[in-house]
Amino acid sequence: MTGPGTPLSEQPGLRGALRRQWPWVLVVALIGVGLALVTCHEWRAGLYVIGGAMLVGGVLRWTLPHPGILAVRSKAIDIPLYLALGSAIIVIDAIATIPL
Repeated sequence: MTGPGTPLSEQPGLRGALRRQWPWVLVVALIGVGLALVTCHEWRAGLYVIGGAMLVGGVLRWTLPHPGILAVRSKAIDIPLYLALGSAIIVIDAIATIPL
């Protein structure tokens, strides 16, 4: 039962869910910003933001004791996958060229 003294992280509903899942919300928001940049024809900047979001997800998974739904598998799997995917997106974006 929730009352006036219940912490927000234990409250039901959207506010409590956002408080518990803030790492996931941050990563998804950054990916959304990156996708918005890509759709505005700023594909290189957008992909840097998306790659950076994956790196942020890896760092959050590594440092937080309770990262919410960023914890899909074990730390030994999640962290290298987040970091490798983010790095790959950034490196491929850096070396990609557009033929004229």
